[in-house]
Amino acid sequence: MVRRLNPSRTLLLSFTLLTLLGSLLLYLPISTTRPVSYLDALFTATSALTVTGLGVLDTYSDFTPFGKLVILLLIQIGGLGYMTFSTFFLILLGRRIGLKERLILAEALEYPSLHGLVRFLRRVFAFVLGAELLGAFLLSTYFYIKNIEDPVFNGVFHAISAFNNAGFSTLKDGLLPFRSDPFVNLTLSFLIILGGIGFFVINDVYLYVNGLVRRLSVHTVLVLSFSAFLVVAGALGLLLTEWGNERGLWSLPWEERLLSSFFLSVSSRTAGFSTVEVSELSESSQFLLMMLMFIGASPGSTGGGIKTTTFLVVLLSVLSYVRGREQTVVLDRSISEATIRRALVILSLSLFFISAVNLILDKIEEKNFLFTLFEVISAFSTVGLSVGNGEGLSYCADFSPAGKLLIIVTMLVGRVGILSFALALSGRAPVQKIKYPEARILV
Repeated sequence: MVRRLNPSRTLLLSFTLLTLLGSLLLYLPISTTRPVSYLDALFTATSALTVTGLGVLDTYSDFTPFGKLVILLLIQIGGLGYMTFSTFFLILLGRRIGLKERLILAEALEYPSLHGLVRFLRRVFAFVLGAELLGAFLLSTYFYIKNIEDPVFNGVFHAISAFNNAGFSTLKDGLLPFRSDPFVNLTLSFLIILGGIGFFVINDVYLYVNGLVRRLSVHTVLVLSFSAFLVVAGALGLLLTEWGNERGLWSLPWEERLLSSFFLSVSSRTAGFSTVEVSELSESSQFLLMMLMFIGASPGSTGGGIKTTTFLVVLLSVLSYVRGREQTVVLDRSISEATIRRALVILSLSLFFISAVNLILDKIEEKNFLFTLFEVISAFSTVGLSVGNGEGLSYCADFSPAGKLLIIVTMLVGRVGILSFALALSGRAPVQKIKYPEARILV
């Protein structure tokens, strides 16, 4: 049994067990202001641990301070991963980290090797603590000045929720009242971007700034440039798709229109915060948001999606093939065939999984197909954006128990990673040493 618990299975098992533990805590009478079903408690725990943000209960009114604290802890643990926390505390206690723990930790953090893993983990924790403390201080101070209810707790909660790309809010009306507030929008956007670019990138920038490496890695350059491109393209795309929509962004003054499109472009890739009603946006805007959610954040971050580099590798390989090039080259470096195959597998599995879940839900729930697809992509990419159910909750709040369970599974798969999930179910096949004759297949 122990032999079969490879890193992918251990990761999936740890998230599953923590979800069940979190659901039991949220189901306690001390956690809620009214009786709730265990399924809704399980859904909320899953949404928090997978840092998604979809809600079938109102975080502000349905949970007590204790329940909100449980949600906050689940977000923090889910953002970095259980193995990251447990390994870090073992290091603090002076315990030696074995090969098995290093393999699982590398899988959880999507770190490319075992070399320097412990040093990398220390830097990750230092950065996370610094970023969240800074965000909590800024937001708490601002909320206090603005006479927001319980400013310190709300400031801390939103800082952790933003950095971990969770999208949960403990404010009565969420972030809608702050639509025209540049300070809150830019502070949260900064935290979301920091949490979403990946710890490997942050570590690489740290090494470069301190003169420990001569140049940034190709991975870091691609992540930073493509992430910036997606933010700008997403914001401009939303302005274009919303052009003339008097129910959506075009109902706002120009300054709010620009700020809202920027914030939504940043948040839609993984965080799930929104300062506008997504249901009021045009269908083309909603489809654009689905594309941004599907791409998601970068590897080794708190965000989800297929990841920016996966999409970029597939795009570059397609362009290279169309141009008749034998190698896929970027920044004077070739991308290995193994990396291209991995990216194609992730893309293919993701499309297949999302399509299958959406078709099942469409048959079970018999609701709006586009809205259901939006919800499935949001769950799979652990974003949390939703068109809503008209009562301040996510669209899936009105799903049947079977539909909610399917969304729960989708959130878990999205957080663990579709490839890790597939490997956890099937196990990695032994290395094939036999080479078969090639078959000629027309495509």
